[in-house]
Amino acid sequence: MRRLTGAAVAVLLLLHPVALPAPASAAAADIVNADFETGDLSGWTATGTTFTHAVTKDTGWGWGCCFGQQGASHVWGHRTAGDAATGTLTSSQFELGGSGQVSFLLGGGNDTTNLYLALVRAGDGAILFRATGRNEENYHRVTWDASAHIGQTLYLRAVDTATGGWGHLNLDDVRLDEPAPGDLVAHWSFDEPGGAVARDSVAGRDDPINYVFNNAVYKPSSPPQRRPGVVSNALLFDGYSTWLTRSGLDTPTQALTVQAWVAPRAFEWGDDRKLSAIVDQHDEAARQGFILGVGRHGAWSFQAGIAGTWQSLWADSAKPLRRDRWHHLVATFDAATRTMRLYLDGTPAGSLGTPAGGITPYPGNLQIGRHNQGVVINGTFTVNMFAGLIDEVSLRRRALGPAEVTAAYQAVPAAPTPDLAMRRSRYDGDIYRPQYHFMPPEHWMNEPHAPVYAGGQYHLFYQHNQHGPYWHNISWGHGVSPDMVHWRDTPVALVPTAGSVAPDGVWTGSAAVDASGRPLLFITAGDDSVFPNQRTGVARGSGGPGDTDLNTWTMDPAPVTVQSPTLDVGAGRKVRYGDFRDPFVWREGNTWFQLVGSGVQTSSGGDVGGTALLYTSADARNWTYSGPLMVGDVNAYPRTGQVWELPVFLPLGGGKHILLTNPMWSYGTEHNVKYVWYWIGAWNPTTRTFTPDSTAPRLFDYGEHFTGPSGFVDQQGRSVVFSIAQDKRTERAHYDSGWAHNAGLPIVLSLGPDGDVAVQPLPELTTLHTTTNPPVSITSDTSIEAANQQLAGVRGDMLHLSLELAAGGTGRYGVKLRRSPGGEEETLLFYDTATRTLSIDRTRSGNNSSLFGNLGVQGGPLNLAGQNLKLDIYLDKSMIEAYANGRRAITSRVYPFRGDSLGLQLWAEANVTVKNLKVWQMNPAYG
Repeated sequence: MRRLTGAAVAVLLLLHPVALPAPASAAAADIVNADFETGDLSGWTATGTTFTHAVTKDTGWGWGCCFGQQGASHVWGHRTAGDAATGTLTSSQFELGGSGQVSFLLGGGNDTTNLYLALVRAGDGAILFRATGRNEENYHRVTWDASAHIGQTLYLRAVDTATGGWGHLNLDDVRLDEPAPGDLVAHWSFDEPGGAVARDSVAGRDDPINYVFNNAVYKPSSPPQRRPGVVSNALLFDGYSTWLTRSGLDTPTQALTVQAWVAPRAFEWGDDRKLSAIVDQHDEAARQGFILGVGRHGAWSFQAGIAGTWQSLWADSAKPLRRDRWHHLVATFDAATRTMRLYLDGTPAGSLGTPAGGITPYPGNLQIGRHNQGVVINGTFTVNMFAGLIDEVSLRRRALGPAEVTAAYQAVPAAPTPDLAMRRSRYDGDIYRPQYHFMPPEHWMNEPHAPVYAGGQYHLFYQHNQHGPYWHNISWGHGVSPDMVHWRDTPVALVPTAGSVAPDGVWTGSAAVDASGRPLLFITAGDDSVFPNQRTGVARGSGGPGDTDLNTWTMDPAPVTVQSPTLDVGAGRKVRYGDFRDPFVWREGNTWFQLVGSGVQTSSGGDVGGTALLYTSADARNWTYSGPLMVGDVNAYPRTGQVWELPVFLPLGGGKHILLTNPMWSYGTEHNVKYVWYWIGAWNPTTRTFTPDSTAPRLFDYGEHFTGPSGFVDQQGRSVVFSIAQDKRTERAHYDSGWAHNAGLPIVLSLGPDGDVAVQPLPELTTLHTTTNPPVSITSDTSIEAANQQLAGVRGDMLHLSLELAAGGTGRYGVKLRRSPGGEEETLLFYDTATRTLSIDRTRSGNNSSLFGNLGVQGGPLNLAGQNLKLDIYLDKSMIEAYANGRRAITSRVYPFRGDSLGLQLWAEANVTVKNLKVWQMNPAYG
């Protein structure tokens, strides 16, 4: 074996303890022909038939590729006589020296009883270690720490008594790593190509990786995600469901080094002041064990229970972790010097003196990526977890010195750019996840907001938790589109940032373009160090003319507007101090206007209603309070809420504007997260007054899933509104599915001939049709029965229906959607001529994963005034959206239990004629 200098081997082992160079020659104390480069079994003894002629230079096995052997020759146990052959292969004897590490490449079948490589003691034939394959022809590296047997005479023996499928072993590149110090306790390289285990090369065992889709509920199962790492592969931790568990690991107590390469995707808020765990084996309350983790804004720490105390070493504030880049972390403890130390990217990052004594052992499991006492949210989600890539984790029973740490870091010449992109393919096959609606690539969203046209394309932002499918640490996600229909994901635009106007949350807002063409994002800036913790701020596009995707933003350090408790909201009234959010900004001529959602109370504290507070500015920097644009009446109209969120104010034409609001309550109510209300009236920008045609609120959408409005005037001069289509699933369903919520379809608002709002789905949605000519097309008067014959062959959960029905009598009529063949499951969309209402009946829709057991019937008034019923209906997995006569909309959701609930059927209690019917299949919105 080629002898390396101690320094050279130390550098290699610190980086990747099992990846030593191939031996160049054999020595007397080593295994003869350890790499089979003689091209035969010289130095090895074979019995039986399986290994007799197994040495080969083949690089692949004929029906696949590739072995990945070291050098040219290796042992392929299938080569001589296939899986049925049996036998043994025994190495020459050797005296174990140096570090006591034995490592080798192993492939083939998985059977620890009948198919394995063993390390055997020559004196008594005792098997000291054994390893088997993974049912893979390609090689993986196995390393044994046999340091307890240094000085003993040993040999290797491959045993094959297996005769069934995968009844063979492959072997190559045996190494005795003599010069390295024998201090490794555990090492996970995460180099496996797949599967739900990670190999500890020191113990030679596979440790389980928890992942939500190991046993998926709503989609086909899939393994944890691996991406390119600093050496080979790395494991991607999704932030809520991915972690590795190691049981029975006795961590050293007198000296310890914890080492890892990490690439954070996002940072948590830090519930209960706990770290997002990178490597964790601790109980802080009991002052046992240790944890290496990251806190808010990239601050990171090494903590341990030492001599009955809990010691916390935080990295220097000037050396935080950064998102979207690789970092080399090393944490050490040495009882002899009473010191804890941190190193970031090869340089010291902090130190702490400790009491005399060692680390008090923690008897529980070691976990990578998960805090073992994390805070639980909504009874379901454990937080204090790592989100991002982790690679090359190792524990040592001594404290590395500064030079060794630097050498380990420099052993990676240039860490690659980490691949942290969220991928929609993760959810392939999900039975409920919409495909042509705007939604984040992964995890949680609530309202989409801040639509704007800039850089030659449309942009839409959204409230997003990068750590999982639950509301928590909110950032601004971002997508771009040429037409508001076909979307492309772009990097997260804004995140809570230390020292900024928004350290604790970047909440909902709006977008605008200033006079110079520079895009602006007006945000609700969360800052828990002040009260109210809600202010408005602004971020400015700072990427320059070439940044057409608007990937680069800079937040102004000072807030735009701050709520005052003394705002004038009318005689005998006061503003609801502490509720101040969701700025909506637009410009008319030389004047900027800003609405902020809030509430109004009586001077004694009684509720009056929600409000939209109006501010004006000449430069979008300095703002003056004008007063409430309008104040609601929660006593007369309880469903309109104590507070108005997400005010949207858009022109409708004909000299009228529409004000849309989202109601909110400070207490639980049956009306929560169900409605958007609107008022139409005259707007006078000179006097800053809005005069509604009626003070009575009107319900914008008759379903229970249209909330969170946002809007803007697009390049064609159209008032376009976006919404969040609440999925209203259980928290368990959010966990199991891995995503929560999506946007509703974009809709165009205008003033109808009756003075009410006219609502149309964005016409560009038709570009998502899979074909120009619809598979079903009826253009002349047809009976319900004849139309249903044409619909009988239609199956799908991504459809667009255009339908016109003429009723010749009284009764109910409409269409059955998501219908099973026998009608066991179906959703009824119908018009009732007696009550002049449009409704959706979901009592037989199926409520698999729904928050509510009875989905019920929802609807509202629609006076056809002698017209036929005209419906545009969009089905997208769990989504149902219907637009009636350009005037009313229903946004709803269904979760059928049955996989065959994919049919359509017209139905009628009255005499009904089909005037027009077209059905298209739809393409996804994301290419």
